[in-house]
Amino acid sequence: MKPGSLIGALGSSMLLVLAFPGPDFGWLSTVALIPLFRAVRHLGGGRAFFYGWVTGLVWFFVSLNWLSQTLSRFGDIPFPLNQLAIALMATIYALYFGSFAAAVPMSNRMKGVRQAFYLASVWVLLEYLRSWVPAPFPWLLLGSTFWKSSLIRPFYGVGGVYSLSFLAVAVNVLIWKALSAMFSGDRRTTGRAIGSLAAMGVIVLTAGFLAGPDLGDERTTVAVVQGNVAQEIKWQESVRDETLETYINMTDRAVAQGADLAVWPETAMPFYFQAEEELAGYLRDFAHEKGIHLIFGSPAFTVNKGEIDFYNSAYHLGPDAGEERYDKVILVPFGEYVPFSRFLPFLARLVPGEGEFSTGGLQKPFRTPFRAGTLICFEVAFPHLARRQVGQGAQILVNITNDGWFGSTWGPYQHLAVSAVRAAENGVPVIRAANTGISAVFDARGRLVTSIGLFEMGFATSEISVGGPGTIYTKTGDWIVYLAVVMILIEGLLNLRNRRKDRWTISMNSGRP
Repeated sequence: MKPGSLIGALGSSMLLVLAFPGPDFGWLSTVALIPLFRAVRHLGGGRAFFYGWVTGLVWFFVSLNWLSQTLSRFGDIPFPLNQLAIALMATIYALYFGSFAAAVPMSNRMKGVRQAFYLASVWVLLEYLRSWVPAPFPWLLLGSTFWKSSLIRPFYGVGGVYSLSFLAVAVNVLIWKALSAMFSGDRRTTGRAIGSLAAMGVIVLTAGFLAGPDLGDERTTVAVVQGNVAQEIKWQESVRDETLETYINMTDRAVAQGADLAVWPETAMPFYFQAEEELAGYLRDFAHEKGIHLIFGSPAFTVNKGEIDFYNSAYHLGPDAGEERYDKVILVPFGEYVPFSRFLPFLARLVPGEGEFSTGGLQKPFRTPFRAGTLICFEVAFPHLARRQVGQGAQILVNITNDGWFGSTWGPYQHLAVSAVRAAENGVPVIRAANTGISAVFDARGRLVTSIGLFEMGFATSEISVGGPGTIYTKTGDWIVYLAVVMILIEGLLNLRNRRKDRWTISMNSGRP
């Protein structure tokens, strides 16, 4: 193990940790990979893979360590064991980072922008695969670090979060090339790298300005309500009525401020809405009398041939007695279901609570004053789900969640940032209601309009613009992923041709007298 390479790997780990919430120094994502590039530039593929794996291991372990509180407080897993579980998770996802690092020395023969685009393509493809395999978990995507940048954020509407991951990696490569050439006295290469960076900046800013989401002409007033009911007691029957009254009273005040739609968090109602007729009737009467649309979370179930399937669901009650239900489509691994439980039954111990949820089918947006696409909990982390809802006519996106599992950690802040990205990608407002925070409203450009802090009880109303023309991303989807595959294939073919050419040259030279 080379000390210099190890230092470079750990340097990139720390810069990546700092780039994401909670430290949230997003601009660091444009330089975070440079120490790793320097560490592996002259190594073989296997050794480069190892140092890349170390980088990913430390990054994921530190940035995802907020899971420790969930596992210890609600899963009764002691600290040493829950750290081992997080380390195992980080070990698996770090394999993708190792694969990326292995591509760095392989790309040494490429020049400038070509190398930048190749490595950016490798990163995007691996990041996309990491979002699905071994279990769906699109967390800590490099492109999401720009969620606060008013200059760069409009580009989400052009190519989505993966396009900004592509740009971040390309910028890392070009800065690395510029610095390397500068220290070696190669002014020509330095100038080309700086020129390429300037050109990319102009393209991104111009494309974002011209194609970024526009605010719609129609306006409505929405309210987010945060009950701040402690996770440890929210399911106790003794606090059920108090919880309901808390939400009713705050919503009543929001109606007085002009709210047309009120959004309550995931499992805000700690009972089966479909089975508790008295409580359900109370909610229906409230919505009718106040003329308010309500979206709230409550578990649901179906019975089929004696088998009971449970769902994590969202309900919509309209003032005209209309009622709709959305069942969560993508469940949280190790939280709502256990991947590979048939083969690894001991993993069930990582799940707080008992039983598993079933996945819902594809559903259309709720018929609120402006059609509302619903995303429960970490479904908001999946770009294609939000895009599909908007494609089906959703003019706003509603994200109901319960981040009370995570306590005062980085988890709620990382989750919040994802909502801003979904808004900017699709050019629609996102209304986010969280049980213990952070609840927020983002406008169609991904800008934070209002929020309720962590572990606060309260509500917030906001007038938002809806009915914008949509974005390029909503219409075209993750085109950058397909482009990345094409670029990698082209480079693979060129590399194969060059190898054959080199072998032919060697063969011809060896035959000369």
